[in-house]
This record gives sequence, structure tokens and C-alpha cells, in this order.
Amino acid sequence: MENLQAWWKGLALREQQLVASCGVFVIIGILYWGIWSPISSAAENAEMRHQSELQTLNYVKQTANKIAGLKQSGSKPTSTGSLSSVVNQLAGQYKLEITRMQPQGDKIQLWMDDVPFDSLLNYLHELVEQKGLTLESVDLSESDMAGFVKVRRIQLSK
Repeated sequence: MENLQAWWKGLALREQQLVASCGVFVIIGILYWGIWSPISSAAENAEMRHQSELQTLNYVKQTANKIAGLKQSGSKPTSTGSLSSVVNQLAGQYKLEITRMQPQGDKIQLWMDDVPFDSLLNYLHELVEQKGLTLESVDLSESDMAGFVKVRRIQLSK
């Protein structure tokens, strides 16, 4: 500390003013780029994530309301043909490859590897809405590819 004071006293008045003004700019720069800017960008990112999650929540609520309305209406379309043929035919239309299928009376279990999530949702939606099947359980895991999932097990019944 004494060395710093000796250095400061060794400077001319003009040099002291220049060092002091530069020091103020350095401190302002540290405060802005080191503290304010990261906090501000983190707040903006959090707000964008929050808005995205709110949109997802609204979509889920709307879909849940549709499902509840359909359950209350009680009118279910019926599919013709065996359960496995209906499931296989519709999977072909959506270009989904069923790796394993296990029929169990009026129920069926399906397994698939790396399928597009959107196609899977549309496939399941059509099985329930158009073909009149009941979706009893779904077990998915994430895939290495973005937008794809691995179907551990889907259980459907008539």
C-alpha cells in the first residue's frame, strides 16, 4: 500500500487527474460488463423460458379439456379389424416402425425406437380419436436426436 501511495505522490497533478478519470471509467466498465449486463441477459432469458413454459401449460390445459369433454360425451368411434392390424396399418401411415408388439386379448403393448415425437403424438391421437382405442399408459424416454423419443411401452385397449 505504501508503494502505491509513493507512486501516486510521484505523479504530476495532470497525471493524477488522468489516472483518476481512467480509474472511474474502469470501475464503471467493470460494473456494467461484469455485473449489470450478465444479470440483465439472465433476466431476459428467464422471462423467455417463462413465456415458453406458459404456452406449454396452456396447450396442456386445452388438450386436457378436450380429452375431458370427449370422455363426458361418451361417443367413441369404433375400429374395424383386429387390434394389431389397426395399430400396424396406422403406424405405416405415420411412417413409424414398431419394433415389438405384444397383443394381450383386447389390449396391446407396443415398443418403438427413435420416432419423431410429433408423429407419435399424431399417431396416438388418431388411434384414440378416430379408431376408438383407449390409451392406458405411455412410457417414453428421450433420444439422442433432437425431436425424437424412444417408446419404452405404449399400452392400448379396445
